[in-house]
Amino acid sequence: MKNLIPIKAILCLALAACVMIPGASDAAEMRTWTNLKGQKLKAQLLSADNDNVRLRLESGRDVTVPRKTLSIGDQQFIKEYGGGAGAPIDPKAKLTVPEKTMKFDSKTIKRRDSDGDGRDDKFIFPDGYSLRFDMVETEHFLVMSSGSVRGKDTAELAERIWYGMNFQHPGFAEKWGDEKMAIFLCGEDEDYKILGQYCVDLIAKGGNAQEAANTAKTWPASSGSTLRLGNDLADEYGVMMRARAFKASDKRRFKRGVWNPFPAHCLAGSILSVQMGGSGGGAGSEGYFAITTGHSYYKEIQLTDETVTSMVDANTYESDELVKAGGFDDGRKWARTLRDLVKKGKVVPSIEKLYRTESAMQLTPELTVSMYGFARYMQSTPDRLAKFSKAMDLVDTSRSIPVPLELAKIFGFKTVKEFEDDWIAYMKSTAFK
Repeated sequence: MKNLIPIKAILCLALAACVMIPGASDAAEMRTWTNLKGQKLKAQLLSADNDNVRLRLESGRDVTVPRKTLSIGDQQFIKEYGGGAGAPIDPKAKLTVPEKTMKFDSKTIKRRDSDGDGRDDKFIFPDGYSLRFDMVETEHFLVMSSGSVRGKDTAELAERIWYGMNFQHPGFAEKWGDEKMAIFLCGEDEDYKILGQYCVDLIAKGGNAQEAANTAKTWPASSGSTLRLGNDLADEYGVMMRARAFKASDKRRFKRGVWNPFPAHCLAGSILSVQMGGSGGGAGSEGYFAITTGHSYYKEIQLTDETVTSMVDANTYESDELVKAGGFDDGRKWARTLRDLVKKGKVVPSIEKLYRTESAMQLTPELTVSMYGFARYMQSTPDRLAKFSKAMDLVDTSRSIPVPLELAKIFGFKTVKEFEDDWIAYMKSTAFK
């Protein structure tokens, strides 16, 4: 009888001293494995069959775990690389929401005290920018806050979304690496304003005057944005250069509690960008805006049952006005409303049209919700999710979103029309809800 060991027990065994097994091979990559309870370990894949998976821990110990207890991302990795292709993921299996089902340990959120003097570290910006933030850190994020705002809820939300991505996408943890993503919660309007000026100045120093001008225009009207940190600042605090900022003083967008719609939207997009190749590989290519926007709205609604997010765009071509765009008013009814419009022929979904949409200036409520519907479709079953993961992984190597025909073939269709028809049939069905 095979010795089946749950991951929780493996995590304990991995800490024990073991003798390296002779003949251990480096051919199989060391990667992070996750089970349905959210427990993680690093191990190499040795072999797999329909029922069990043999892993080699960092200590050199070999263990066997039940295949069905592993995450969707792990299942896909096994199918592609572990000789387990004879047992594909069940296409009729019901997807869970791993961000909500995981058991989160609040003790993993800690204040940073790098020198051990008992005093919390502060995140301090260079001279000329009077910004000083309190810090809390988790395994994958460094969350800064100012004013009366505290970072624990946002830190937990970020870790839950990170876990969901890792649960569903093979190799995501390895792409993320050891650096943390920085998140700034500005509890004072002035702090958000100064942070925006830092961002504009850094872009201008990089020689992109147009982008600096656009950022200067949109930042004051926004409640949150991506930003890049200078190399020195990122290195000093051990964070990625790509960061997120929120005007946490805006109570319409920044609410109390973990399941906060606007941060969920923004963080989902930032975390997906890592799966797509770090700083959003493929940014600027056709389809990038539609897929990232649709995914962000999908996660916002899936996790919080509402949406409060509108998008801001600087229309630099015809006027100095800002364009704001969003979907239908009630996020809980997006699917039902779109389904009715599609059935009545008032909205004709088009993948080509989604691909041609490159900014908020082009959005209508119907188009925004169609992007959401496309994201939901591509992640609606384990089989589709595995294909979506493969498509996003390709972005990392090609630096562009797969063109519609290539995406259709990844999903198993010969033509874009067949792919589109399947998506529309999904949106007309009761599964789209």
